[in-house]
Amino acid sequence: MKSLHLLILLSIFAFLYSCQNDDFISDNNLEESVNTKGVSVNGGLKIAILSDIHVMDPSLLVEDGPAFQAYLNQDPKLIQFSSEILQTTVSNILSQKASSRPNLILICGDLTKDGEKISHERVISILNPLLSHGIKVLVTQGNHDINNPEAVRFIGASIEPVQTIQANEFKTMYGNFGFNDAISTDPNSLSYVNEPVKDLWVITIDASKYYNNGSKAIGSGIILPETITWVKERLAEAKSKGKTVIGMMHHGLIEHYVGQQQFDYGSVIDNSDYAVNELIDAGMKIILTGHYHANDITKREYNGKFIFDVETGSTVNYPCTYRLLTITGNTYRFEKQNTTNLMGNTFDSYAKSFLSDHLVGYFEYVLANLYGIPTSPINYAGMIAPYYVPAAMAHFAGDEVMPDISSELATLNAIDQSGNLSFALRTFWTDINTPDNNVTLYMQNGNAK
Repeated sequence: MKSLHLLILLSIFAFLYSCQNDDFISDNNLEESVNTKGVSVNGGLKIAILSDIHVMDPSLLVEDGPAFQAYLNQDPKLIQFSSEILQTTVSNILSQKASSRPNLILICGDLTKDGEKISHERVISILNPLLSHGIKVLVTQGNHDINNPEAVRFIGASIEPVQTIQANEFKTMYGNFGFNDAISTDPNSLSYVNEPVKDLWVITIDASKYYNNGSKAIGSGIILPETITWVKERLAEAKSKGKTVIGMMHHGLIEHYVGQQQFDYGSVIDNSDYAVNELIDAGMKIILTGHYHANDITKREYNGKFIFDVETGSTVNYPCTYRLLTITGNTYRFEKQNTTNLMGNTFDSYAKSFLSDHLVGYFEYVLANLYGIPTSPINYAGMIAPYYVPAAMAHFAGDEVMPDISSELATLNAIDQSGNLSFALRTFWTDINTPDNNVTLYMQNGNAK
């Protein structure tokens, strides 16, 4: 495994060095305006959608050791390669012909590992070349990004706190990424409206609880009532002006599998039922989300109207994807994009093995500590943890198809007669109502194919 790590690192750094002079452009050379002249929502607008990029500045891993490995066991992400993955993705976008490049990039939060100021600075330095090449970038924050007490650097067996940022600093630092030219801002949150392309309004919704963080960062989210009112007013204004609207937030607006909020609290906003009905009624038809690291699309209907929640997977969790959206009028065509194939021949298999191996320990911990499954004298938690790994990885990848899991279900029912464990496994495997990856959504009638 050490030799594999070395090969991966060497190939990554060779690639980055070869493209650094072309794509890393200093702030001093940054063009303040972006060229989207002539781009239209009716003429094949291309949008790249990323989420949960979780960039950790390389300097924060002073020395790999027990502290960093303990972090990975609790939260298995390819965090060590996060900066390189984002840089490689940006470089790949810029290497495309101008006619093929996206006109706009939307990033649905969790920009950093844990809100470290130096990691935010790293994100901005990687994204800046997109602006200078005429590609507009809009961001929203996630639960990891602001006022995070878990912002640390790793030194062998120990950790040391590092500087994080507050909400006003986030708004200033990412001024060129949506805030400076916003046409409306919510006085109660970091929500804003931007018109990156003529007649397209992107309404970003701040649902994170960074303002309540204590000794630990709060992972769950909520849309404040005042913010819901502000969003509804913006939707009414957009309708009166004939604008196309896309919503964007970090947390899931609605469940992407039955019982998601029950089994994994915080994956969907606390006031989901109320908020989604209010937004549907006000005319929002699509919202881009992240947070759960899965490529998954689901639809909710209310009062004869609908909304699609289009969740995009993480670039640091296998299969390490982002989305390309092409809008032509009311037709929204999504295509799944892969990043691991850009990182060298061995990286895809490494990323898959990394997640699979770490998820076994993760599910064993969850089953034992959150669901009380015994670990002694018989380690039932360790015995059944592997059952959930293929289901989780299939959900992350999207378009999951349940295999024959009858023997696993029989074992789970024998251990837990309440049926909760077997239901959790089945629902993880069950896709809800809409294809997830390469799919066309029709905003006129809510159909998908």
